[in-house]
Amino acid sequence: MNSSVKRIASLLFVLPLFVLSFCSSNQESENVRVDSAIQEKSIVDSVKAKKEFSIDSLDYLLGKFNPGKNQVFTEVSLIHGSRKGMYLRKDVYEAFKKMFNAAKIDRIDLKIISATRTFRQQKAIWEAKWEGKKLVGGKDLSKIQDETERAEIILKYSSMPGTSRHHWGTDMDLNDLTNDYFEYGTGAKIYQWLQQNAGTYGFCQPYTSKDSLRPNGYEEEKWHWSYFPVSSKLLTTYLQNITVDQISGFQGSEKAEEIGIIEKYVAGVNQECK
Repeated sequence: MNSSVKRIASLLFVLPLFVLSFCSSNQESENVRVDSAIQEKSIVDSVKAKKEFSIDSLDYLLGKFNPGKNQVFTEVSLIHGSRKGMYLRKDVYEAFKKMFNAAKIDRIDLKIISATRTFRQQKAIWEAKWEGKKLVGGKDLSKIQDETERAEIILKYSSMPGTSRHHWGTDMDLNDLTNDYFEYGTGAKIYQWLQQNAGTYGFCQPYTSKDSLRPNGYEEEKWHWSYFPVSSKLLTTYLQNITVDQISGFQGSEKAEEIGIIEKYVAGVNQECK
């Protein structure tokens, strides 16, 4: 075989190896680019989540977000909740599970019946009462012409959208939504246990009976408990950053300033929750 033929044969042998090596190198580069893109997206999503749910995010404070689509929140298990589709902040839920387990040892059954509520959900609750679609104390409030009076009746137990602590994922309603339930039998045992032990796990009752220290705001809610290591910071930030003109977008919102919705209701909580 002459030298020219040998060179051609050698090239024919080496060329496939070169092509294979080149393709492999390209594939590795492409994989690196894909991995980098995935990592970059993960970092962006993480930063976005932290920003959206940081204590200085106004949308978060006002409940204008979807807890089901953010890693800061998690769904409440049916072991701990009365239904699917309820969410809490992960740190709050972990604290609740510790309290739940401790209560179990003492033969106390805690059950979350309401957790995070968004602005939209709170608006639906508020406007159903405002329009008379849901009776309040057996009354159709739409028949009350004085809108300030109508709002104040709703505000005995329901928040205006944008002012509810349930927006934050730190607060929950337990077992029942009537004070009477917690005054007798099983309910009384549950409430007594919570009074004696909830603080150990970081929980407080925001709406206690009114007195000189809490003269304003909602009526007593023995079912409503808040994780104060987080909610106290959110309350402070809310009071420093939210103004009454931001409480809007629902029927009756124009009465917010006259009623003193922020200073009397948002700030009107038990001193242990501040």
